Amino acid sequence: MAKIDAGTLTMLVVGFLLAAILFPIAYAQIYEATTTNWNAAVVTIFQVLLPILFIIGVAILYVPHGKDSG
Repeated sequence: MAKIDAGTLTMLVVGFLLAAILFPIAYAQIYEATTTNWNAAVVTIFQVLLPILFIIGVAILYVPHGKDSG
């Protein structure tokens, strides 16, 4: 089993705290943006594809890529 030191644990806690505060704000800003004069394709990319790409990016960042043989 991998050991986690205090510095790593602190950075994880701070990172998750910032994510918990900032992600809902960013999500609300995306959906509350005024898109009245935008092309329909741009609105689709901005409101549908952007959050999907964000979720994929977070998953790639936090999902381990392989097992640690440690």
